[in-house]
Amino acid sequence: MERYLEVNNQKYLVEYPDKCPICHRHSEIPVMRTSVEPDRNGVQVVFQCAFSGCKSYFIGYYGPIPSKELKALKPQRSEVTSIPETIHKLSPSFISIYQEADEASTHGLHQIAGPGYRKAFEFLIKDYAKSLKPNESERIENIFSGNVVNEFITDPRIQSVAKRALWLGNDETHYLKKWVAHDINDLKTLIRLAINWVEIEQLSNSYERNMPDKT
Repeated sequence: MERYLEVNNQKYLVEYPDKCPICHRHSEIPVMRTSVEPDRNGVQVVFQCAFSGCKSYFIGYYGPIPSKELKALKPQRSEVTSIPETIHKLSPSFISIYQEADEASTHGLHQIAGPGYRKAFEFLIKDYAKSLKPNESERIENIFSGNVVNEFITDPRIQSVAKRALWLGNDETHYLKKWVAHDINDLKTLIRLAINWVEIEQLSNSYERNMPDKT
């Protein structure tokens, strides 16, 4: 959205944030201070989140006035609330590691984010396998993730996307890439697909257990 911003007693119509980059809640975000950069190549604006449970300060970086462009908001935190509660309960470690990888990606640290996503996915797939075969937990924890997918994941949809997520995840940790036509965004998409299929499988099984067929 666009709003007027006052810089050096002059008003300019610029891009304006409509939610906090830290808590991700939409609110009326007030301007606390504006400052022209010393080289006059941009403007920095201090905002404050209006949500009572956050109240965080963050900085908006604009191009030289009268440019409308909002180049960046810093700091930022990844938004993990979009990950289903089923996955939060299944693998808390996945959530924690995934969030750290997301934060690295948000700051442009893609060389760090890639291995982070790979590690997060390993926790997810192993915790999922342990939920299927709790008696095999020790073995699942100690073998390679690819073997976990081959031996313990029976749903073909989850197995298919999990294999590919591991392929791309391994590319993020190796000197040479095998899948040069794919990148970290494809890895994130595959992880999201795996999350969706796992959630469907987990919820379906839950309803089948709690609502047994009485016919």
